[in-house]
Amino acid sequence: MPCRGIDAEFQEVLLFYFGTSAAWAVSASGSPMAPPEPEPGASIHDAPVVRRPGELADLRTVLRNWWSFPAVGFNAVLEMPVYSLRPSQDANRFRRYKFEVTCPVSGEPAGSDDPPEEIGSIIVPNSIFAEPIRKDILYFTYWWHRGCMAGYQQDMQLFKWEWPGSNKKARSHKNIGKSRMGRRKAPGKYDGVFSIPQRPREWRQGELKRRVWKSLKMMLSAKFAQGEITVVDSFNVSTHKTRHVAAHLRRLLGRHCNSALLIHVGTSDVNDNFRWGTAHIAQVRREDVEGVSTYNLLKYRQIVITEQALHKLIAEINNYPKKARIMRTRGWLPKHATPDGRPAPVPNKVPGWVSEWAAKKQRLKDSELRQRDYFLEFKKWKWSQKLYGALKVPRFDPLAGFRVKDFSILEHPYSEMRGQRAKWQKFEQQEVYYDDEPIETDFNDPADLQETRSLLEHSEAAVIDLSVRNTEIFIQNKKDVQSLGEAMWSAKSSYGM
Repeated sequence: MPCRGIDAEFQEVLLFYFGTSAAWAVSASGSPMAPPEPEPGASIHDAPVVRRPGELADLRTVLRNWWSFPAVGFNAVLEMPVYSLRPSQDANRFRRYKFEVTCPVSGEPAGSDDPPEEIGSIIVPNSIFAEPIRKDILYFTYWWHRGCMAGYQQDMQLFKWEWPGSNKKARSHKNIGKSRMGRRKAPGKYDGVFSIPQRPREWRQGELKRRVWKSLKMMLSAKFAQGEITVVDSFNVSTHKTRHVAAHLRRLLGRHCNSALLIHVGTSDVNDNFRWGTAHIAQVRREDVEGVSTYNLLKYRQIVITEQALHKLIAEINNYPKKARIMRTRGWLPKHATPDGRPAPVPNKVPGWVSEWAAKKQRLKDSELRQRDYFLEFKKWKWSQKLYGALKVPRFDPLAGFRVKDFSILEHPYSEMRGQRAKWQKFEQQEVYYDDEPIETDFNDPADLQETRSLLEHSEAAVIDLSVRNTEIFIQNKKDVQSLGEAMWSAKSSYGM
């Protein structure tokens, strides 16, 4: 029962916050009663839950704490399905006849309302797609992008140094009897060069790079929360017809999408057919992953990104603070290599180090061979090339040739197949060869005597056979040499006659 004397507007506010029309009830006597306790909403201690694009946490908690609470909640596992841009081969084979019949009539391929085919999924990081959506930061970043674009036009006049090409002299004017000539791109000679160009005012202003970086993550989080981001395998299509590409986009985004931003990586996941097919669609824009900005994400309703571009976008956002060297001076990265990021305490002085150093210097100074000792001491040190640390460092680093051995390679199951074995493996017990026969031989054993006699006879026969064979080879070689000598002598005699 609604309360008495409360206007309809306040009643709507109560309805929004408490979710019931009887949020403010009255007792039997007519006095207002306290509102009921709200149901427990989302918190930072929620259990992990898998969320896909468009799935939100408790909306009431998100709206009340919009500046600090992610739209998908804390401890959520964000999963993005990967769809196939083109239908399967079986569906194409089934629609082949329908395409030929319906395309000349309606101007679009049939079957574009079929649901897309899911081929996999990707787990995305919460640090990019689960950020609290700060509308104040997005406001400043949006107008910064608008100011950057306001001062540049495609058809504005340019200065001499803004045109590409060399600006050297056209020709030399010495000893040729002609007048002097200036630069190639001087105003009046090079078409389009102006000394005082007429151009719009530059509205670009400085903006915090960290704010732009965080606003990009917030916009990706907003697109994920609204279910307006779609991941596809690639933008490679087999035809350049616009109606076919439009059918693929309708299958992914539906028929009520008014604009779409297609993100890819260079030329690896998009072909010319897709470029030609989307060139004539006014509300569709292709963009490389390097050109993704907060303004583009705000301008276009649906975001279609390839799987390869999504991986690169995540890597670029995570590595952006590390790429710029100036970010370290602005406090982006930790300045001190300590667990808590604070500066390490100044170490205590080594007792006796100063006195030992002074005694060493005095000993060198009082030495009889002072020049030799100074030279030997000079050869041990060199000036450091680094801008930090000690001015002099040892000339020869004792750990210069130190290498860390990767023992995990030798523990691989296929390491023995590759011939890689650790030195200690050949000393293992299971790989040592041993036999059961005794080392000492009993010479009184008749069996051993018979075996030894047979081995000796066999070896003697082998030696005799080898000597006979060598003798036969020697005799044959001797006969060959004699026959060759007789042939040469007969040839010489016939030549002399």
